[in-house]
Amino acid sequence: MTTQEELVARLRPLGLRLTPQRLAIAEVVVNSADHPSVRDIYERVRAFFPYVTIATVYSTLDVLEQAGVVQELPFQRLSRYDANLSPHANLVCIGCSLVLDSDVGEETVAELLELVTKESDFQVSSQRLDFYGWCSGCDRDPAC
Repeated sequence: MTTQEELVARLRPLGLRLTPQRLAIAEVVVNSADHPSVRDIYERVRAFFPYVTIATVYSTLDVLEQAGVVQELPFQRLSRYDANLSPHANLVCIGCSLVLDSDVGEETVAELLELVTKESDFQVSSQRLDFYGWCSGCDRDPAC
């Protein structure tokens, strides 16, 4: 879990204005394993800052993304936010829309990214790998 002090140390060199609301928004995203949506982030921050606006959440996420702290993951229904910028796979539940990082295969994804970068005439700016299925909470049999 990343503390607020660690976030300040990480964000201050980027020249970002660090208001309590911005820090709370960053802390929610960085410490969330479920890749929260804007609405999720808003609700979680509002528990501590009742007067925060959804516009503040959007603008802060834009700043954090431009600073390379979080990555937007656009999905068909809504965008989610991920603070894990290292090469990895996401596990996406088609039942409940939960999105989690996979601990399996990180090295393989990193090797694939390196191979594509090295062996092609293409400058990779980002990568994303998603696996779709059912989480243990939904536990649906795809054969049904």
